[in-house]
Amino acid sequence: MFTPVVRFILLIICGLLAVLFAYMSSVPLIILCSFFSVFLLWGYYKRGTVFLALSKLRKNEYEAAEKIIALTSYPDKLSRSQKGYYYFIRAFTEREKDNYPEAERLFLRALAEGLKTGHDKAMSLLALADLEMIKGNKDVARDYLSQMKDLKVHPSLMPSIRRMQELIGGI
Repeated sequence: MFTPVVRFILLIICGLLAVLFAYMSSVPLIILCSFFSVFLLWGYYKRGTVFLALSKLRKNEYEAAEKIIALTSYPDKLSRSQKGYYYFIRAFTEREKDNYPEAERLFLRALAEGLKTGHDKAMSLLALADLEMIKGNKDVARDYLSQMKDLKVHPSLMPSIRRMQELIGGI
């Protein structure tokens, strides 16, 4: 939820407070500062900047999302669901830059890592179907759309799904 710079500043503040509390001989406050520091470090490795980048992506601010997600230094250390969203965000930014092969690879990886909501899975599958239609593979696109049938999606995604079904020729 924080950028690495903000985390670093908060860690410095926690360290300074811990020194101040050590000078005041306040053990409970030293423990509290230590706990908060460990929590910040844990968040840096297990959460990264995925939440911030996802909020930018949902506002269709692709460049901002790409800059924020690039601040995640160790994507392999992210928790499983955060790793799925890391690849989800990167896939959309690559798709926006018309780098379709990389976007397809990242969408597949995001689905393999796991996305929490059915809507996000449906968005990935719809994007994959779109990429397959660009390549001219209607059968593969149809398979991706058929995987979306059991997923719960927001009503805002339904017009895009219907348009894709019309392009493919129905399911």
